[in-house]
Amino acid sequence: MINDRTLIITRDGILVRIEKELIRSGFEEELKLTKRHLEKRLLHASKFEAILQTNVADIFVDWDFKLDKSYIIIILQPNKH
Repeated sequence: MINDRTLIITRDGILVRIEKELIRSGFEEELKLTKRHLEKRLLHASKFEAILQTNVADIFVDWDFKLDKSYIIIILQPNKH
């Protein structure tokens, strides 16, 4: 948690062999666009709200293909006092 509403998750070793080959073949941007749609759908369908016990406002995901890392940013709904 970087503050009371923002959680950052870092994942290492995320690329499978087919993705590495697509990157080597020059399809990095196409892979990024495809992964963005797919992973965002999967992340929104996940159980983050149950795990975190709060509502999720939005989820962002990005990748560093050279470092084989991924970053997920989860923005939580503000607490109502």
